[in-house]
Amino acid sequence: MTDQEPGDPPDDATVGVVLAGGGARGAYEAGMLATLLPTLAEFRQRPEAFVGTSAGALNAVLFASLAHLPAQQAADEALRAWRGLTRDQVLAPFLPAVPALLRQYLAALFDPGRPPVSGLLDTRPLRETLRTKLDWRQLHANMLSGTVQAVAVATTSCSSGRTEIFVEGPRAADLPESDADRAVDYFRTVLTEEHVLASAAIPVAFPPVYLAEADGWYMDGGVRLNAPIKPVISLGARRVVIVATTPLRYLPRAHGPGGPAPAVADVVAQVLNGVLADRMIEDTRTLGKVDELLRSGGRGRSPGGRPYEVIEYLFGGPPPGQGDRLGERAAYVLDTYFRGLRQLADLDLAVLSFLLGPGHSRGELLSYLLFQPEFIDEAIRLGQRDAQLILDTVGDDPNKLWRTDAC
Repeated sequence: MTDQEPGDPPDDATVGVVLAGGGARGAYEAGMLATLLPTLAEFRQRPEAFVGTSAGALNAVLFASLAHLPAQQAADEALRAWRGLTRDQVLAPFLPAVPALLRQYLAALFDPGRPPVSGLLDTRPLRETLRTKLDWRQLHANMLSGTVQAVAVATTSCSSGRTEIFVEGPRAADLPESDADRAVDYFRTVLTEEHVLASAAIPVAFPPVYLAEADGWYMDGGVRLNAPIKPVISLGARRVVIVATTPLRYLPRAHGPGGPAPAVADVVAQVLNGVLADRMIEDTRTLGKVDELLRSGGRGRSPGGRPYEVIEYLFGGPPPGQGDRLGERAAYVLDTYFRGLRQLADLDLAVLSFLLGPGHSRGELLSYLLFQPEFIDEAIRLGQRDAQLILDTVGDDPNKLWRTDAC
């Protein structure tokens, strides 16, 4: 970069990527990052740190494992991996398992010594997919060579409820201390499919995952920290690319008649959106406010005593007011491709769609579990289009990539 102001990150500052959770919506994030990556490389600002939650953890490992390749080739390989993903590589059929789940539930109800139902869906296919489809050997090699400085996945401890970040790479040699204010702890490790599976263990839907190294059970990191912005900064990033499937701004207040009471699906969709988006929005605004303070000549220190620094950021996600497009695309795929006899090919999806009923929230909720190729492709294209909107405003000026305002 040129024309730097005092306090700006240096030209060779580490670029980190934060990848939020979102289930099948992770395809949107892949489309976004795959489009941004060649331009970042052109400006000599290719990411060296990747921190993700849930589907973002999968993307973090995926893109870090491809970091040794030229940027465009890495982007193409990442999208090829997502386009090759199918539902049977993620989840086992649910309906055939219902009788066994009921028997297990009733047995635990009348005999407390029996193991309880820990999750409604069988994620053994996802474990196998993560083990065989991701290039773990190359991932570790990229960190040993220093091409990637850190890869981390965010989980939630089932016992304490704290966010626990498992980190691999050169930056893991000197991990940050536990963050008492945010209840975040850091652990050095060698990442495996178990860490990603734990990060993606959606409560109730997916069973928690036992991590032997920590001697504990873990669930989806998005329960507490869906967009781990502060952890990537703590791992040395001074420019941060935040990739998410929800906009960076809240919707304006809506005025209109009350109408009928919202359906359960509508309420669940609002709760889910709050879990995924609120903390990310507030953390990004805090980041921008601190940057504005420092640029105006102010000074300050973090609760841990570290002097604040200007952290430039780039947000990659839906434009304001367009956060429902992934839900709309999911509804379109359902209504276009899964009609008539084709519904018989995926009874789980047909039954779930029926139970959710008509309305906006049907597509919104199903978009998290819609690992059908048609939706994956639609989500990738949306991510690519939104990324291109960002790049169209940048042109040949790398300074325009980064923000330091409070959005």
